Amino acid sequence: MTKEDIIRKLQDKFGSDLEVVQNNQPEPFVYISKDKYREFCRHVKTDPELDFDFLFQLAGVHYPMPSAGSGSSDERFEVVLSLSSHAKIHRMVAKVKLDIIDPEIETISDIWAAANWYERESMELFGIKFLHHPDPRPLLLVEDWEFGYPMRKGWTGPDFIPMPEK
Repeated sequence: MTKEDIIRKLQDKFGSDLEVVQNNQPEPFVYISKDKYREFCRHVKTDPELDFDFLFQLAGVHYPMPSAGSGSSDERFEVVLSLSSHAKIHRMVAKVKLDIIDPEIETISDIWAAANWYERESMELFGIKFLHHPDPRPLLLVEDWEFGYPMRKGWTGPDFIPMPEK
């Protein structure tokens, strides 16, 4: 399938819950609404034409303020998925926006097993809650870590080293 074919198929299925980001990259880049996130993930994996069988990245991102030219005015977190299909030889990037105050979303570790550790990493480092996650234990930080979420912008914990002034 071409990039345009994938986008068209997803727009037909998800309508206004899907926002396509126009870019010059070879793979589609979309935002999916938080309400349709799990349905979207299950669909792109199980639809025989899409067959996105491999999740090769899931990452949390913290946007503390809008960036110039982004078209967005909201402080937020995002979860970013990078997907590929071995059989169909295509890729896709999908994102979902989360609230800054209480960033939470359903786990997809039952859809792609690889999401398990990626979600645990985002829980620890960004404070994004993955609801119904099967194993929410710490993965990278010590069990009794009490110093917040070190990947959030503006974090200043005990191991923080500020950049020198120019």
